[in-house]
Amino acid sequence: MQPEPMSGVHAITNGEFEGRGVFVSGGTSGIGAAVARAFSAVGANVVILGRRPEAGAVIVDQIRSAGGACEYVSGDIRRSADIERAIEIAQQGGGLRAAVNSAGIFDRSVLFDDYSDEAWDEMIAINLTGVFRCLRAEMKAMKAHGGAIVNIGSSVGHRGSLRGSPGYVAAKHGVIGLTRQSALECAEGTIRVNSVSPGPTLTDMAAPLVAEGPDAVRAAISQLNPMGRFVDPAVVAAAVLFLCSSAAEGINGADLAIDGGQLAKL
Repeated sequence: MQPEPMSGVHAITNGEFEGRGVFVSGGTSGIGAAVARAFSAVGANVVILGRRPEAGAVIVDQIRSAGGACEYVSGDIRRSADIERAIEIAQQGGGLRAAVNSAGIFDRSVLFDDYSDEAWDEMIAINLTGVFRCLRAEMKAMKAHGGAIVNIGSSVGHRGSLRGSPGYVAAKHGVIGLTRQSALECAEGTIRVNSVSPGPTLTDMAAPLVAEGPDAVRAAISQLNPMGRFVDPAVVAAAVLFLCSSAAEGINGADLAIDGGQLAKL
């Protein structure tokens, strides 16, 4: 028995992910975990790559308990061999039909004068170079049979930010650039590459603010998001699922803002 799909999602995917392999980097928490759950709900064999085995075991157990198929691979997107190993497992699970590059880290605003070489190098290595390495392996794996890839960007990939660090903002701009460049390379084939740019999202990092109550959330978020609330990771996951489906077959090299109107306000 497959887990209950999100409203409307099953109709969009029309069973096309049933028994097919899906790779999700950073699938142990936040948006990545929501994406893993969404694909499992429509019958995909999901392989998640992450650095936290305990968190990975929790997600796998949740998905399997709901009737889905999921496997956790311990690894780091800074190592090409780890990525390739996880993708090979996804290939064996029905052929790699979709890949979602969600792994990333966040550091809060730091002035350029105080931003260390080490902080910059780590941010770029994970949030940008890691996406490049994933894309390279995914495109190679999909070359023979096609597929769809979605990179998880950010609304700060379109602008500056007083919340994010120089490295984070630069990396997310770079993710959108990689999306466009890889989409161009794939344009004449059967692989599509797109990205989504969420605004402030209801992940573990938002917990302290959420604990202060809805009024505190509205006061803080409404300065950015005209809707005055966090983006739900499940909403991002639904958009990712759509972009990977044949319903979006004409969409390639695009970035979809999921930010409650944040970028429209600027």
